[in-house]
Amino acid sequence: MKPYLWMMDYTPQKEWIERQGLILWLAFFFAEIGAGLYLVSLFFAFWRGCLAGWLISAIVGGGFHMLYLGKPERAWRAILRPVKSELSRGLVIMLLFVVVGAIQIAPSLSPFSFLPWQSDTLLLKILMAVLSFFVISHGFMTMNAVSAIPFWNSAILPVLSVASGVWLGTQLGISLASAFSNKALWLSLEPVARWSLFVYAFLIIYYFWNAGHAAPAVKESLRVIVKGDLSGPFYVCVVLIGLVIPIAVSLYYWANGMGQGESFVYLRIVCALIGDVSLRYAISKSGRYSPLIYSNAVRS
Repeated sequence: MKPYLWMMDYTPQKEWIERQGLILWLAFFFAEIGAGLYLVSLFFAFWRGCLAGWLISAIVGGGFHMLYLGKPERAWRAILRPVKSELSRGLVIMLLFVVVGAIQIAPSLSPFSFLPWQSDTLLLKILMAVLSFFVISHGFMTMNAVSAIPFWNSAILPVLSVASGVWLGTQLGISLASAFSNKALWLSLEPVARWSLFVYAFLIIYYFWNAGHAAPAVKESLRVIVKGDLSGPFYVCVVLIGLVIPIAVSLYYWANGMGQGESFVYLRIVCALIGDVSLRYAISKSGRYSPLIYSNAVRS
């Protein structure tokens, strides 16, 4: 691209999804699905699920965040600007999530059962529910703060991230319930999974519908997803794998009960993960900066 064309055309953003940006994309994804699993497990007092969610967010998500920030000896400085930076606020919340989560989970583990507090202490449950909520919305909230990319600057995006976190949290929770042969927990999680999926699908549709009636730069981002270079992966990975198959499996279980075709649940879990990470990629990759001067080509 010639140096001046960014003033006259929609310019693709690259910082958030190419090279180092790919690490940030994975950091957001793993931190949020781990927090989603923690939140869902918290409501069912499923401490193994809380531990797994904590490990995913703290070790995998936190590890990718540190890789993105670069040299560890200087990365801590990013935490010191919470007033000015949404990313900094997110890192502070993640740090609190890691510390308070460790305090809550510890008494449920045999080596730390001597601790004088209980994992189900009401104050700890409230704190971790709030922190999990903010970690789930951390990625899309950070992107939402980038006003130069109108497609991300939507109030729907943080709400979509919460629905995504709960949906994937239920799927990971069901996988753990199955692994530990906890059929009662599985049956309890299924209605939550079903309705969170329906809300998640509705919000995706509404987000794209709203984009189709927004500013020209937003419409251009939408065009890239539904008609442009990202359309193939979007329809296969997000629509078919991420929505159609999970909805079909959920409706099947709703109609026939969980005793039939239990193997389908693993298919749904894999499809849910593929669909959500692909959706996040599409939203990140399609971000466009608005031109300063609208040329005739842009107007048309």
